[in-house]
Amino acid sequence: MKCSYSPLSPIRFSSLLLLGFLLLFGQAAAARTQYVSDELVITFREGKGTKYRIIQTLKTGTPVEILEEDEEYSKVQLQSGEIGYVLKQYLSDQIPKARVIANLEKDLARLKNQLNSVDSGRAEIQAQLAAGQGELQQVRQQYNETTRTLEKVQSRYDDLRQKSEHVVELSKERERLTSENGQLSTELSRLQKEYRTLLREDIVQWFLAGGGVFFVGWIAGKSSRKKRRDFS
Repeated sequence: MKCSYSPLSPIRFSSLLLLGFLLLFGQAAAARTQYVSDELVITFREGKGTKYRIIQTLKTGTPVEILEEDEEYSKVQLQSGEIGYVLKQYLSDQIPKARVIANLEKDLARLKNQLNSVDSGRAEIQAQLAAGQGELQQVRQQYNETTRTLEKVQSRYDDLRQKSEHVVELSKERERLTSENGQLSTELSRLQKEYRTLLREDIVQWFLAGGGVFFVGWIAGKSSRKKRRDFS
């Protein structure tokens, strides 16, 4: 009869691997922490019973990790890593009141430190806020002063602009009047020349006219004297 071999499926392989892992670490997973109860000092021995050497004594509130236990003894591990046995009746799952109080005192001290840090941070924030408000006030004052200065500069600019426009207009008007004055001066010079020319012509005409009259009168007088001589 032949024997057939069928490979393990991935699911069965994963299940077997998980089972092996649980078996390997089951002891560690079962460990739990207990404490030495009451106000006691108990012995921590190398084995079960008084015949084994005492490694050290454990005070109330000492935490131990339970590795194994029976009806009378518990195999435990200290935080230092040492492993030994103690009487099970002196262990308890409940944290001793002294340790609870100590933990509460530590928590209270930690909370107080946090509160002090918060108060210090709040004071620092308030100081920064006050400084920021002061800086904001200064910025506002500078902004108002800058705004007033800008308004004055704008007013001066507008005034100068209006005046500059008037200056341009006056300059153009002056140029126009200067041009007209030059034209009038030229016209006046021309008229003066014409007047002097006409004046000379009038003088000559009057002189000629006066000389002609004088000449005609002289001729007439001379002719009249001649006629009187002839009659006499």
